[in-house]
Amino acid sequence: MDIKKFLDKKFLFFLFFSLDGRINRKTWWYSQIFLIVVAILVLIPLGSIMEALDYGDPEIEKFIQFFVLVVSFLGVFLDAKRLQDRSINGLIALIPYLLSIPYQFGFVSEAIIKFYVLVILATRIYIFVNCGFIKGDELENKYRKIQED
Repeated sequence: MDIKKFLDKKFLFFLFFSLDGRINRKTWWYSQIFLIVVAILVLIPLGSIMEALDYGDPEIEKFIQFFVLVVSFLGVFLDAKRLQDRSINGLIALIPYLLSIPYQFGFVSEAIIKFYVLVILATRIYIFVNCGFIKGDELENKYRKIQED
């Protein structure tokens, strides 16, 4: 895969803001790395600026939690496309994201928190294995043509 492809606005929009289509494993892995690198490059300066402006630890922690949710949301699009390459409904990628929002902000009861986290983890592992390690459909499927490298 050509790194210049990640500088193309249309390709980035397709990857991070569209649930339509499919991508192969290689594109998924490169996209995950790209997302992590961009997140780190944005988070470090913003955290430093917040510290310099005398924001307290609770405010910085809430900002980081919010930022992680935003980056995770962008990853949902990648997971959805990859699942669709395996002929699995891409909306399944929303499950761990939606379940993690109440958990991140402490809205989950202590009585069910262990089970709740286990459900999120199991769903995330299922998605990760399907996206990162299992080969997709070689032929076209109901989710359209495979994205060419």
